[in-house]
Amino acid sequence: MVGGRVIGNAHVIIEQVLIDSRKKASALGTLFCAIKGEQHDGHNYIETLLNSGVNSFMVEHIPSHLEDRDANYILVENVLQAIQRFAKNHREQFSFPIVGITGSNGKTIVKEWCYQLLYPQLNVARNPRSYNSQIGVPISVLDLRDSHEIGLFEAGISQVGEMVKLQKIIQPTMGIFTNIGDAHSAGFLNETEKIYQKLSLFEKCKSLVFRREENLLTDIIDRFTNERNIVVYDWSDTSPAFLQVQKIQENVNGSTITALCRGHKITVRVPFSDDASVENSLHALTLALALDLRVDSITTQMANLQPIEMRLNQKAGIRNCSIISDFYNSDYKSIEIVLDWAEQRHAKKKKTIVLSDLEQSSLSDRDLYTSINQLLKKFQYHRLIGIGPKISEYRFLFDLGQQSFYPSSEHFIQDFKPTNFNDEVIVLKGARSFAFERIERLLQQKVHNTVLEVNLNALQNNLNHFRSLAGKETKIMVMAKAFSYGSGGDEIAHFLQFNKVDYLGVAYADEGVALRKKGIHLPIMVMNSDEDSYDVMLDHNLEPELYSFRSLRLFTERVKQKAVKQARAHLEVNTGMNRLGFDLAEMDEVFALLKSSPDLYIQSIFSHFAVAEDEKQDEFTQHQIDQLNAFYLGFVQHLGYRPLKHIANSSGAMRFKQAHFDMIRLGIGLYGFEALVNQRKGIEPISTLKSFISQIRTVKSGQGVSYGLGGKSTRERKIAVVAIGYADGLDRRLSDGVGFFLIHGKEAPIVGKICMDMTMCDITEIDCAEGDEVIVFGKNPSITEIAKRLNTIPYEVLTSVSERVKRIYSEE
Repeated sequence: MVGGRVIGNAHVIIEQVLIDSRKKASALGTLFCAIKGEQHDGHNYIETLLNSGVNSFMVEHIPSHLEDRDANYILVENVLQAIQRFAKNHREQFSFPIVGITGSNGKTIVKEWCYQLLYPQLNVARNPRSYNSQIGVPISVLDLRDSHEIGLFEAGISQVGEMVKLQKIIQPTMGIFTNIGDAHSAGFLNETEKIYQKLSLFEKCKSLVFRREENLLTDIIDRFTNERNIVVYDWSDTSPAFLQVQKIQENVNGSTITALCRGHKITVRVPFSDDASVENSLHALTLALALDLRVDSITTQMANLQPIEMRLNQKAGIRNCSIISDFYNSDYKSIEIVLDWAEQRHAKKKKTIVLSDLEQSSLSDRDLYTSINQLLKKFQYHRLIGIGPKISEYRFLFDLGQQSFYPSSEHFIQDFKPTNFNDEVIVLKGARSFAFERIERLLQQKVHNTVLEVNLNALQNNLNHFRSLAGKETKIMVMAKAFSYGSGGDEIAHFLQFNKVDYLGVAYADEGVALRKKGIHLPIMVMNSDEDSYDVMLDHNLEPELYSFRSLRLFTERVKQKAVKQARAHLEVNTGMNRLGFDLAEMDEVFALLKSSPDLYIQSIFSHFAVAEDEKQDEFTQHQIDQLNAFYLGFVQHLGYRPLKHIANSSGAMRFKQAHFDMIRLGIGLYGFEALVNQRKGIEPISTLKSFISQIRTVKSGQGVSYGLGGKSTRERKIAVVAIGYADGLDRRLSDGVGFFLIHGKEAPIVGKICMDMTMCDITEIDCAEGDEVIVFGKNPSITEIAKRLNTIPYEVLTSVSERVKRIYSEE
């Protein structure tokens, strides 16, 4: 299938293809495919997987140090291309209809809504979530089974030539073109080229669904389909079409659509009124009608279309629990995804799952719940709470340590006791009809609804960006001090540990101890160490920064007293910042002390850039580099070994490649902020601070607002009271119009003084209501903009967000 050569045992039954070494896999029956990417090379993780019991691999080469290990290999020229060939071959085993979906926007939503319309009548295969890339598509297609009756596969591209590869894998017999827009335009000469590139997915289709309008897209599709004799199933609210929309009427619960299809009048209701959702639902409706599905079923399903939540969310729960919620869809594959997501972040914690009946499955009920039981055991779940008549009926198939079953969510809520949950991860995986939001509210830590949303996709993107700058040989230390720059402590640390950063840095020993207690085993450097914390650091395998003769002597004494062998520490060198560190003039004395302390191992020698972001002071930055090099050279000559050497912070990593040395240290740059605007290319903010409108009132001309009755105006105004204040970290210097909030995309200037728990803003020109969302900072207003108005730096704004503000971690 893949043009490879087998080395080892060819007679192995493969049940699972794995491309991410971090994900939990059954040792037997797993084939790990070592893909080479821009930031990662899968070959580097083969040894780790071998040690965990996996012994079958698809590779481009066998690492020399593993040649004697007992393992099986398929040797290929290019692993990614081999997986794509594998998926193409697998796809060709099936003759049922396959629908390919592409366009600029709405692909995943259209795919999911098509699925919701089709699954009552057909057994449907589809991409999980938005797996629509060069690797996501083949992995999805490999899940096709004989029991399926139709497939739905979305395909996304960002440059010329990619869609041809996806077409060969998906080989769609039908197509849906959602729309054309500005998304991912950078890789194409113009809109015409982008349309033709996307249309290449449908080269061999028999039929195509799209919206007919008077535009370039329609003109090109007409030409494309005519040349290939492709049957058109178009819909339009302006032109004659297969589905001719006559009227769209908004109502309290959504919209009612009246249309003609094949001479018959059709009336459907959808629970949405915005234009994008109506358009997406009409794509799905047109496909269902083109497939000649029963109209009564289509009508029922259209009225019950569920909004698509594209993110997995983690929130703080009661009694030191973490709540992971996924109400995205209800099938076996989605359970596997959320369990794996939870494992990445909480491998060491005990885990509970609250699971409803599954409403979308191609398996028989018995096979489905047997498979779920095996899955829960693989991920080592200690407790199952099953909710629904079907899972309760098959309770005998489960054999976890603890399990209980309820016929409905209401029965569980009536029986709920907070004391039954303590210091654990709770996964909530429920079909929409079970309304697990009510259970989520019971389990959530009770804090007010001002939240800091942390986008883990953005954090991943930023980490990958810095990895690409640093290269494969340079290690990465991430500063996790100050509650990970306000983004959260152990949650961010677990994310970084999962993504295999090399070091964490904290300010104080107690921060490091807290991370150790949460299961963080990465090396941790403590930046501000003192004699009172040396014992606890040695006990918890933390590595202090030594910056003075006093700290060096005291730590050495504690190492001797505790009889610790090879205690690790870091030497800071003062290269001109004049904060902490040894001066070059003190080198000889430092080296003499170290020679007399054989049980102390210097893990790294480092310094701090003072002005790396300021190109006008590059000469001074180069002087700092030279100073560190001089100290390091002296150390190697006197001590005879080579510690790690590092000086580059986020700005230094971006601007001074010659200063990457053995490791770069990432601080606020990783969290999406930099001192200079032109340095932000490739990174994005990860945090959005949100609140809501508690009350709206009218303030008459001449009346004041808040303490001191400031903010008077000569006109009548609408004022919104927002549930955030300086106790949440909102700086009072933003009072009286210095700062603003964003409500429905419009700026709402702050009026009067910011209070401890509330802030007022002017919404006279904004159409909004009580309970509406308010953006305090994010993309707009950005932290950089707020810092500028406060005459400070982004660090201060970000780290000021109070710990009473709930953190929500999301990932698509």
